[in-house]
Amino acid sequence: MMATSRMNHTPCCFNNLLRGKKAISTAFVIALSILVLPTPLLPQAVAQKQQCSATEADFNSDPALQTMKFDIGFGPQEFLAYVEPDVSLFYQEKAGSRKKQVPAHNGWAAKFVNMSTERVKLFWDPANGRPGNLQAYLDPFEASGTASFPTHKFYMTSFHNENEILARFEIKPPQSVYYYDPITIPGDDAATQANLDALSHEEFELYQTLVTSRDFGKEYFNFTGREYLSLYPRNAPSHKIWRADYFGQEHWVTSKETHFVDLPNEKELGGIKEKGRERKLMDHEPRLLPQYRSPEPYLNMTLKVISCAPRAFEINNFLSETEVNHIMFLTTGMKLHRSTTAGANKQIVGEEDSTSSTRTSLNTWVYRENDAVIDAIYRRAADLLRIDESLLRTRSPDEYPEIHTKSSMAEALQLVHYDVGQEYTAHHDFGYASIRNPNQPARFATLLLYLNEGMTGGETQFPRWVNAETRHGLNAEPKIGKAVLFYSQLPDGNMDDWSHHAALPIREGEKWLMNLWVWDPVYEH
Repeated sequence: MMATSRMNHTPCCFNNLLRGKKAISTAFVIALSILVLPTPLLPQAVAQKQQCSATEADFNSDPALQTMKFDIGFGPQEFLAYVEPDVSLFYQEKAGSRKKQVPAHNGWAAKFVNMSTERVKLFWDPANGRPGNLQAYLDPFEASGTASFPTHKFYMTSFHNENEILARFEIKPPQSVYYYDPITIPGDDAATQANLDALSHEEFELYQTLVTSRDFGKEYFNFTGREYLSLYPRNAPSHKIWRADYFGQEHWVTSKETHFVDLPNEKELGGIKEKGRERKLMDHEPRLLPQYRSPEPYLNMTLKVISCAPRAFEINNFLSETEVNHIMFLTTGMKLHRSTTAGANKQIVGEEDSTSSTRTSLNTWVYRENDAVIDAIYRRAADLLRIDESLLRTRSPDEYPEIHTKSSMAEALQLVHYDVGQEYTAHHDFGYASIRNPNQPARFATLLLYLNEGMTGGETQFPRWVNAETRHGLNAEPKIGKAVLFYSQLPDGNMDDWSHHAALPIREGEKWLMNLWVWDPVYEH
């Protein structure tokens, strides 16, 4: 994502509207110039020494990235944008030889942006004369979102008066991002200037950011055919992304975190007491409790592409039977709670205590420090994702000092149980970070770990996967020890709307699985 300097350029949309405001601040322009660069937040030291089938060049030269040239008032700019390849290439055939199917599932991401100086409420409108369903509280210049469908209606109200409707929205394809902008008055420059003059310096800069992101989004859509769901400018992911060039493509990666084949006694397992750098294991050092593991020096993991857009992979035998049994045993001492849907979006109503009819499962959390088996699963996941394991735990001050937070970039493992009739309807794992957060953190990758099999129903479905054969969703069947990896972010830093996924309802039996969510560039609550 190359960017020319934006210094001494005023966006054209403000040229005649800044008489009462000074030109765009130097700090704002510098922030735009810095954030749009592709330089990873994490240094190359993140690359693991464990061998894998992909080279650094494979990770750094994604063929789906194309140079997009644009000018939104700061002078000529360039951006490496993700452009979805022709579906024929997913079958290793000549472009144009196949036709992309229109998915039967017509839902997609809907993002709502409050460009005002007041806190507002967002409602889903049942359009039947009944009161709306409160979806989110939106602070000034913040955004929230949900999965929605065509013709669904929403509206925003004053925070203190729900009868004062400020804006109405109807979901219409292909639009995903909807703005409430009471400051710019189309066709009335005088009123717009008066509104700009009334803004404080901080409010003005926040408003500028949203206007710039909105303008960039139009250029991005024209170039890629996708809405820009992130807040521009946002860096490309700092973590590596496995390529998914065609169906059935395979990658392999080795890990020294071999399978546990026997379970240590409770005293040996214990909890992880070491902190920070004390937990670092060098390549020549044995893994934790090696006497209980498979004797092979390495575990070979094969990632098989099951979907190219979104990028999704199956990894068989990620967990051993012993590890699965241990995780299941842990559940006997943990209280399961009704699952929430707010983990990725802090603007949502009720925040982390919210429950939703879209998700009817029960869940609890398992932390890496619980014991050596859980720690090994995190380390193995780091190798699979090509991430330094230290980024998935609390770090010492001298470990990646350039990263401002020492917290893990992964959430605790979420253990989930689905009984007959329970499900999680199609949703996204990513959310929308605060405009005031320069890192724009969001969920980057999801690793699903299946703990049982043999149920009827319960598949993980990607209802909008790009293919040329069927309008129906792609179903990943639960299998003991299997993992499914998919990415919520595109290689250009945009959120991947195609990462829509669902846990289909259980018709017979039950389902147990674990989720590991890894964030990029950092994990911030």
